[in-house]
Amino acid sequence: MNTPWLVRLTIAALALAAAAAPAAAQTKVVYLLTSASPDVAQAPHSSVPQALGYWKDAGLDVEVQPFSGSTGAVQLVISGKAHATMATVEPLIIGRQKGAKIVAVYNHVREPIYTIAVPADSPLTGLKQLRGKSIGVLSLSSGAVPFAKAMLKAEGFDPEKDVSWVPIGQGAQAVHAAKNNRVDAFAYWDWGYAIMENAGVKFRHFTSEATKSILSLALVVNEEWLAANPDAAVKLAQGIAKGALFTITNREGAVRVHWARYPSSRPSGVPEPQALAEAIHVLNARAAKYRIDGRAVPRWGAFTRDEWARTQDFLFDAGLIAKKAEPAEYFSDRLLGRINEFDAAKVIEQAKTHK
Repeated sequence: MNTPWLVRLTIAALALAAAAAPAAAQTKVVYLLTSASPDVAQAPHSSVPQALGYWKDAGLDVEVQPFSGSTGAVQLVISGKAHATMATVEPLIIGRQKGAKIVAVYNHVREPIYTIAVPADSPLTGLKQLRGKSIGVLSLSSGAVPFAKAMLKAEGFDPEKDVSWVPIGQGAQAVHAAKNNRVDAFAYWDWGYAIMENAGVKFRHFTSEATKSILSLALVVNEEWLAANPDAAVKLAQGIAKGALFTITNREGAVRVHWARYPSSRPSGVPEPQALAEAIHVLNARAAKYRIDGRAVPRWGAFTRDEWARTQDFLFDAGLIAKKAEPAEYFSDRLLGRINEFDAAKVIEQAKTHK
């Protein structure tokens, strides 16, 4: 009997069967951003995990869809038309109190993102001097508005009567308003200011005890989807954690990954060194807020009950919610251990060597 021939035939048959077998099925995830176009500021939780294979290699087929605003994105997650979104937490709390089946599973930005600011050469030196003044905002439905109102309320203002709120848009529109003194102050978020700073506008920022220790951006998921797909939720969040760590380690690399994934996000008609410096400045406005070292719970995605309690208190005092619930209702930390089961040193090495 010709055994070697039989072995070769068997090996060939197995190879043919393997080639003919379908690739392992990937779990489809519909994931929403909360801006109408994927700005470079969203690279850590969109283009980086997508382009570097953090999701694909884990068995996920993540469809990243731009969307305008946290409130609308959360509504789509509630309806089941999307599985997850990276959103501010107030629509989650409001929706949950109304019975919506949504929950936060990953704490992405570990510090507040909103401030009130004035131009650097403004004579205004504190929040109390804003009485009777105008405050520029992206829109009246911007998430920065309730936070700014709470800051003013803490100073004894009636924010509905004592200041005026002026929609001035974002980017070039907001820069034009700033340079032409259309408003006295601004209520924006960290990288929203950074975009204006790239155009030469300088700011002085005011913060408040009312907002300095509340939650910002979290991964919000449909609760029924989570129950059926806990592994997918872990992998989605873990990819975001890796993306944040990559970005912290190599800002330029994250920008270039984002530009390659979303070419329209690269400014046209701007020399590359300038475009790169400006994009890195936008990332720098938030990058340190992703860090886990020095946190109360130094793990990727961790929440504490106290953070949710303070955030709920803030929303209640600002009049955005009419009641309070048990803070543990808003989040789940049961996936946290698995989310953190990745080789951080490997991600850091990848970032350091990425060109």
